[in-house]
This record gives sequence, C-alpha cells and structure tokens, in this order.
Amino acid sequence: MCKKSKFPLVFNIILGIVVTLVMTLYVKISQSMAGIAPPLTFETFLTNFIPGFCLCMTLETIIDLPAMGNFFLRLFGVKNMEGTLAYFLRIFFIALILVVVMSFLLMFVDMGFAMPIPGWLMSLPGTFLAAYVAVAVLFKPCLALTGILCSKEG
Repeated sequence: MCKKSKFPLVFNIILGIVVTLVMTLYVKISQSMAGIAPPLTFETFLTNFIPGFCLCMTLETIIDLPAMGNFFLRLFGVKNMEGTLAYFLRIFFIALILVVVMSFLLMFVDMGFAMPIPGWLMSLPGTFLAAYVAVAVLFKPCLALTGILCSKEG
C-alpha cells in the first residue's frame, strides 16, 4: 500500500508496464514472424522491455499526458469532456504520443544509425493500434488498481 499522494506515480508505473508490454510483444513477435529478427525469447523480451519501460516512465513524467489529451480534445472541438467520445479520443492522443516517440527511440537504440525510417513508418500503425486497444481497454482497470494500491492516508 502506498499513500494517496503517490497516485499519479503509481498510475504512471502501471500504465507504463501496460504500454511497454504490449509494444515489446507486438514489435518482437511481428519482427520474428517477418523473419527479420530471431524468435522471441525471455532474454530478448527483457532486453527490450526494460529500456522501453524506462523510456515510457520518462515520457510520462516529462509530458503532462492528460493535459495534452485535453488540448487535442479542445482543438477538435469536443464539448463533453467527460463523454465516451472524449474518453477514447483522449486515450488515442495519449497513446499516439507515447507510441510515436517510444517506437522511434527504441528502434534507434535497437538498430543505431542504420535505422530504416520506412521500416519504422510501416510498423508504426500496427504498434499504435495494439497499444491503443490495450490502453483503451485497460485504462479504467489500471485506475481502479491504482486506487486500491494508493489507499493509505498521509
């Protein structure tokens, strides 16, 4: 159990695990199926998950993702900020920001200066879709879990 004041940090950790887990599995499995990477093993999973999680936590800490999501909602003229449309659009933009930055930087770390930009652009839609669906489905359960974990007063 942790203090209620740590709710944002704990939520970012849980969300970071979800996003990084989905991105790592999607990218490594699709690369393996395309024959451009060896099959996914626990070692290759961990060597990609750990830097991915660190990057995700850094991005979640630096970028005010809820404010960024709300900015895009206002930009697109969404009136009901608490409605279903706002929920899915806000998550869309939050996932888009995380996936674009994370996938580019992680591919750069993985491939160095020889990184093929067309390959990254081709993998981006699938990676984004996998992360978006996972976040859209698991966002509220992650909030609930964080509420349970951060119930300590003080």
